[in-house]
Amino acid sequence: MDAAAAVVIPCYRQAHLIRGAIESALLQSVPPAEIILVDDGSDDDLQSVASSYPQVTFLQQQNRGLAAARNAGLRAAASDKVIFLDADDLLLPDAVASGLACFSAFPDAGFVYGGFREAKDDELSERPSSPLTRSDLIRCNWIAMIASVMFDRDKLVGIGGFNENLGMCEDWDAYLRLSRRYSFGCHCNIVATYVRHAGNMSNAVPKLRKWIRAVRKLEKARGLTIDEMGAWHEGEAVWRSFYPRPARDPVFVRVRRRLALMGWAA
Repeated sequence: MDAAAAVVIPCYRQAHLIRGAIESALLQSVPPAEIILVDDGSDDDLQSVASSYPQVTFLQQQNRGLAAARNAGLRAAASDKVIFLDADDLLLPDAVASGLACFSAFPDAGFVYGGFREAKDDELSERPSSPLTRSDLIRCNWIAMIASVMFDRDKLVGIGGFNENLGMCEDWDAYLRLSRRYSFGCHCNIVATYVRHAGNMSNAVPKLRKWIRAVRKLEKARGLTIDEMGAWHEGEAVWRSFYPRPARDPVFVRVRRRLALMGWAA
């Protein structure tokens, strides 16, 4: 039997944006077998929007966070493969087709991924994909956008789904855990649009730094080879270059003062 894909869309207080995400899933050149919308305890009447799309399965839960909403959709999906689409982002028309074709080339993969584009105001910029090794993933979440990824459902369920104790970066953590057991594949197609706006989680840089550190610690604690440990250390410089600590950050200021007292150059 041919593989089928589900699109899972978690949503919290984004009823004003959800139509775009749903319609981008409906307009796939290879239609998804399921579109599952997970209401993570929204108070903006998301159900009334969802009810206008009979193709959409609507789930509700108390507010438990993004990872828990993704896991709820994962459990509900019956399809072999799953794409997770955030409510404020979009799939391009060949996202499902590209993912399924890539899985045909990498049938044992835990996940496959392509590229994406960023939309900010009226500007579009492309983030093409490139083949990665596990060490590359340890250095940094170069995949960056979860909607550019298609997961093997059973393999993702087998590692416990997304870590609900992480406030951010649970997608990167899932790639790292899957890559310990399975291969992963890359294709060159641009398959999604990341829509930049003031409410993006990635704008919360102090929180993001915190959860990057948390995922790095978790991966180190799981055990790394010598080469992977080298990549882990290199990753520190990579993340610092992306998210430098502001000069007036209270922690940064305290460290500088302590170094000065110890006679080190600040």
